[in-house]
Amino acid sequence: MSYACKTLINTANELASREKRLSICLGANGFSFTEVTSSGLLLTFGEAEGHHAATMTGVMADVKAFFASAGIRPLGYAAMELVVLTDESTWVPDELYSSMANRNYLRLVGSTPDMLMTYHSKALAATAVFAANEQVVTAFKVAMPGVTVMHQHAKMAQMAPRSADHPVLMAHWRQGRVDLAAFRDGRYLYGNTLRHTDDSEAVYHAVEVMKCYNLEEPGTELLVCGEVNRDRYALLTPYFPKATLFNGNYKASPELRGLHTYRHALILM
Repeated sequence: MSYACKTLINTANELASREKRLSICLGANGFSFTEVTSSGLLLTFGEAEGHHAATMTGVMADVKAFFASAGIRPLGYAAMELVVLTDESTWVPDELYSSMANRNYLRLVGSTPDMLMTYHSKALAATAVFAANEQVVTAFKVAMPGVTVMHQHAKMAQMAPRSADHPVLMAHWRQGRVDLAAFRDGRYLYGNTLRHTDDSEAVYHAVEVMKCYNLEEPGTELLVCGEVNRDRYALLTPYFPKATLFNGNYKASPELRGLHTYRHALILM
């Protein structure tokens, strides 16, 4: 089996699958996943590491084997979602969207990848067009019938209601990239992935987004998640006095309270 279990914390709460949601975040060398209940309790967290197999059939077999070894049968869940981390994506309003033009949409941000994925957001009345690894994503879709595939910006857009009372920025930190989103009055204003050569440049990007969307207010909140450390957090606080680590929207059961959930916020929203 190509995927090795790096972390598995299971509360042994024997709920039926139909009472839980399974969320997976796909990385370059493996994936992480959570099981959460409809009432908002985090039950299971796991990380699989290893290179994806050379063929789609191989990836599919490895996915099935890994979940079987973890005692998880990815069928019958109330919802299943696969979050794809991508550097190239764009939102297209419903009134402009045509599936015949998907490649042209993404070409506007500099790419014509082998595989394009789409995700429709009813709340935004828009469709996300994004690049994905055809072999790996297709293998997950076959191994997990009914899974919803989205990218990180579709997940981050779900934070819009939190900005009803004050402006909110969200920064999901990754190696060499920062995914940024901006919200005001319960509305999603902006979402993009920006490259950076060092941490100071990533902070600069966040400050520029704040300025461009006129969010420089005393109550503006910055939610930080992903690959955050003490030094990166310290760089942000002079510009964002209300910077906080975002740990997702779910409560952790006692067995999971020591987990750095802010590193995996995308599958805890």
